[in-house]
Amino acid sequence: MEQNEHWVLLHGDVDTIKDFVFETSSLPQIRGGSQLLLECEDEVTKKVETLGGEKIYCSGGSFLFEIPADKVGAAKGDIENIYLERTLAATVTIAHESGSSLPDPQNTPQEGWAKRLWDAHQQVQQSGDFARRVAFLSAHVRKAKNQKRSSPFFEAFPFGKRCDACGKRVTLEEITRREPEEQEREELVALCAVCLQRHRTGVRSGKQHVRGRFNERFSHQYAPTANHPPDLDHLVRSARRSYVAFLYADGNDIGRLLQQVRSKEEFAALSRALEEGTQQALFKALQQACGQELQKNNGYWPFEIVNVGGDDVTLLIQAGYAWEVAVKFLEEFEARIKVLVMDTLGYWLEGWPEKITASCGIAIADVKHPVRYLEYLASDLLKRAKREAKASAERPQSAVTFLWLPNPVAAEKAEPLMSYYQRGDNRLTARPYTLERAEKLTHLVQEASQWPRVRALRHRWGEALDRGMLVSLNTVYYDIARRGDEDRVQLTRFLSEVGRSAEQQGYWTTPPGPLWQLFEKDNKKPGFRTALLDVLELAELRAMRPDVPEEEER
Repeated sequence: MEQNEHWVLLHGDVDTIKDFVFETSSLPQIRGGSQLLLECEDEVTKKVETLGGEKIYCSGGSFLFEIPADKVGAAKGDIENIYLERTLAATVTIAHESGSSLPDPQNTPQEGWAKRLWDAHQQVQQSGDFARRVAFLSAHVRKAKNQKRSSPFFEAFPFGKRCDACGKRVTLEEITRREPEEQEREELVALCAVCLQRHRTGVRSGKQHVRGRFNERFSHQYAPTANHPPDLDHLVRSARRSYVAFLYADGNDIGRLLQQVRSKEEFAALSRALEEGTQQALFKALQQACGQELQKNNGYWPFEIVNVGGDDVTLLIQAGYAWEVAVKFLEEFEARIKVLVMDTLGYWLEGWPEKITASCGIAIADVKHPVRYLEYLASDLLKRAKREAKASAERPQSAVTFLWLPNPVAAEKAEPLMSYYQRGDNRLTARPYTLERAEKLTHLVQEASQWPRVRALRHRWGEALDRGMLVSLNTVYYDIARRGDEDRVQLTRFLSEVGRSAEQQGYWTTPPGPLWQLFEKDNKKPGFRTALLDVLELAELRAMRPDVPEEEER
C-alpha cells in the first residue's frame, strides 16, 4: 500500500492510565475512572471523524487514526483537551506522521527510545509499509512519554482539608454516600475535584442499577437477577471469607502480530477481533463460573468488570472464582480470536502462529487491601505467566499464575513474596501453569474439594510440605495407608496426577517422587518442586464460594 501524501497516521496513548484508575481502593472511584476514559475514547473518535478522519482502532487507552494532514494539528489539540477536561488529571501523549513519505529504512534512529524500539523491531519481519509506519510512530509516542516533564497539578494548601478518597488533593465538596437498597444508611464523604468527577461517574447507573459499560453489556447479554455490587464489600458479601482477586489478562505477542499486517484493513480487522473476542471470552467465562450466584434474587454479582480494552482484561472478583474464570477465559480466548479474524478477513495471515494465546496473573488478598497494590502484583504475575507462555518458541501457549496473600503485605513486586515458596533448591509450587496444565489442575482442585474432612487434611498436608520433601511424603503416604481400599486407590491416582502437573519437559520422575518432580530453571542447580500446595491453596480458595457446599455438611 502506498502512503497517501494528504493523509497521515495519528497515534496516541494515555499516560499512567493505571495510576488514574486505581488511585483509590473505592470501587465507585475505580469504576468511574475507567468509565471516564471510555467516554474520552468515544468523544475522541467523534472529534476525529468530524475532522474527516477514520478510526483504525481506539481502545484500552490507546488509539490510531488516519486523518487529513491539514487537520492533524487541530485534532491533536482537541484530543488533549478532551482527556484533560473530562478527567481533570489524565493526559495523553500523541504522535503523528509529519513527512509526506514513509520513513526510510536505511535512515534508522540513532538514539533514545526510537532507536531501542527500532532495534527490537528488526527481530520481527515486518510485512509491509503500514506495519513499519505504525512501529515507527509507536517509537515516537514512547520517546515523547519519556521526555514529558509536567503533569496536571492541584495546589494543596497546608491547612486545607484533604480528600477522603485520595488523601492528596484539597476537598472541593462533601457528598452523601448512600446505597440504593439501604436507604437508612448514609455517610458524608469529602472529595476533591478529581475524585468527585470519578465518583459521580462511578455511581451513575443504567437499567437494573448496573454501572459501568462492560457490566451493562454483560447484564444485557445474560440478564442476571442478582444485584450489581455498589462497592467491594457487597462484591464479597456472599463469600465465606472476604478475599478479593485482582485478575489481569493480556494477549501474548500481539505487538509482534501487528507488525506482520500488510494494510490498515488487516490492522483494523485484528484490532476488532481482539476487542470483540476478548470481551465475549470474558463474558462466557464469568457466566459459566458464576452463573448460579448471578441468578439469586437478593444476591450480588461476585465480580466487577473494570475494563476490557483490546486484548486486556481487568477484573475484580471473589477469590474463590478467580482461578476457574481465568482458565475458562484463556480457553475461550484461544478459540474465538482466530475465528473472528477469519470471519472478517477471510484468511489467516502467513507467518502468524497457529493460534493466538493470552496470559493471566491473579493477585488475591483481603478486600480491605489497597487495590493499587493488588494491581502491581497482578501486573508482575502476568509477566511471569507470559514468560512461561513463551518458553517454547515452536509451541506458544496460554499461561496463568496466582499469588494469595493471607496476611496484608504492601508489596509491588511478586518475586519477594514468591520466594516464600522456595526451600533451598526445592520449591513448594509449580506455578506458572500453561493452559493445558491449568485445566488438569482445575479438575484436581475440584476433586480435592470432595474429600471427607477435607479442610483438616488440606492444612495437615500443607504444613507437612513446609517441613520438607521427605516429611511431606511420609505424612501423605501415612494418611493414605490409614484409609480403606477404595480411598487408597483414589488418593494414589490423585497424587499421581498432582505429580504429573509439576513435570518439566526434559525431566523425569526419580525417587522420592512422584509427588515431587525434578526441575531446573535458568541453568541453575536442579531441584524438586510439587504442585500439591497449589492444589491445596486453590481448593481452600474454592471453599470460600457460596455455591460450594460447606465442608461441615459433608
